[in-house]
Amino acid sequence: MSFDHFGLEAGVDSQLEDAEDTRSRLRWGSFAKVYRENDTSAFKKRKVIKPDGSIDWIVLRPEFRQLLADLADGVIDGVIFYDLDRLVRQPRDLEDLIDIVEYVKRPVTGATGGRMNLINDSDRHMARMMCVMALKSSEDTARRVARQHLSAAQNGLAQGRIAYGWVRKGERKGQLVPHEADVVVRIFQDFMSGESAYSIARAFNAEGIKPPAARTWSSTMIAKMLRNPRYAGMVSYAGNHRVQAAMAGDGWSLVLFDDEGRPLLGTWEPIVTPKLWSQVQFEWQRRRQKAGIKPGESGSAPVNKYLLSGILRCHKCHRGLVGHSYKQRRSGKIIRNYMCPPSDRGGCGSPRASSGQSTGCAPSAHPPPYSGSVP
Repeated sequence: MSFDHFGLEAGVDSQLEDAEDTRSRLRWGSFAKVYRENDTSAFKKRKVIKPDGSIDWIVLRPEFRQLLADLADGVIDGVIFYDLDRLVRQPRDLEDLIDIVEYVKRPVTGATGGRMNLINDSDRHMARMMCVMALKSSEDTARRVARQHLSAAQNGLAQGRIAYGWVRKGERKGQLVPHEADVVVRIFQDFMSGESAYSIARAFNAEGIKPPAARTWSSTMIAKMLRNPRYAGMVSYAGNHRVQAAMAGDGWSLVLFDDEGRPLLGTWEPIVTPKLWSQVQFEWQRRRQKAGIKPGESGSAPVNKYLLSGILRCHKCHRGLVGHSYKQRRSGKIIRNYMCPPSDRGGCGSPRASSGQSTGCAPSAHPPPYSGSVP
C-alpha cells in the first residue's frame, strides 16, 4: 500500500486474502514468506549516494529487494503478487524482477486481473506495457497533487508538517505552543548574537531542552529552523511548479512571492518578525560566503567570527557573549572584548567590560580576565 498513515494494514491484509485464494487454486503449498510493504511508495524516487561516491535516484523498497534476493537464491520457489501496479511502478524494478525470473525459471503470478505469469514471454511483454501505463498514472497524480499544494500555499495555507513552535496534531493544530515559541525566538536571537548553529544545539542539549522530533538537538536541525520562512509568517513552498527551484542553504529561495514581488503571508501566527528573519538570512549568507561556500552549494555556515563567541556566557542572563576586536596603536596587538548583547537581541544589556576587568557582565565560568590580547 502506498499510503497507510494510521498503520491499520487493512489494505495489505485484503491483498493477502486474495493471494491465499490464488495459492489454493494453484495447489501451491503454504507461503514460506510474506513480504509486506505497507505505507510504502513504489513510485517515488530518493537520492542515494553509493559506496563509491556516485549518486543514483531509486525507489527505496527493502522488502521488494529482499524478495528479489530470496527468489534468486532459491529461498522461495515462486511469487504470488496481488496486482501488477501493487508489485511495481518503475520499469527498472520490473526489469530487475524479469531478469531473475528468466534465470531461475520460477513462476511469478498475479492474483487479480488476467492473472499473468512473468515466466511466460507474452505476459512479460504485457507487464512492461502495463508498468509504463501505471507509471504515467502515478506521474499524473503527482502533478495534480503538487498543483493543489501550490494553490493551497498561494492561499496562505501551511503545507507539509507543522513546524516546531506550533501544535502539530489534534484540534489545536497550528496554534502557538508558548514554551516552544520562546525557544524559537532564542534560536534567532542567539544566532544574531554571534553563536553558531552548533553552539546553539550544544547549549540546548546541556540545558535539557526537548527537541522537535529527535533525542538531541543538532546543528542541522537548528540551521533548518533558521532558514524556515514560516517562522516569520511567510509562505514556504519547495515543491513542483516553482518558477525557480529552491537553492540549498538559501531561506529566501523557499519563499513564495505575489505578482508584485511581495512575500505571501500565511494564515498562521508568526513567531519572529520578518525583520529578524531577514537579518538572520543575511548573516547566514555572510558566514557561508566567508567560508567559501558558493550560492546553491550544500554546506553549513562557519562557526563564530571570534574565538570564544557562543562559548562564554553572561553570569546575569546566561546569554552568549559577543566578541569585539580592536587594534592597539602602539603595540599593534589585537584586543578582543566580550560583551552581553543588548536587550533587543535577548541579552541583559550590561555594559562592555574593559580589558582585564569586569563592569557587571562576566562569563559564568572562569571569572578572571575574559578579554585579552592575541598576537
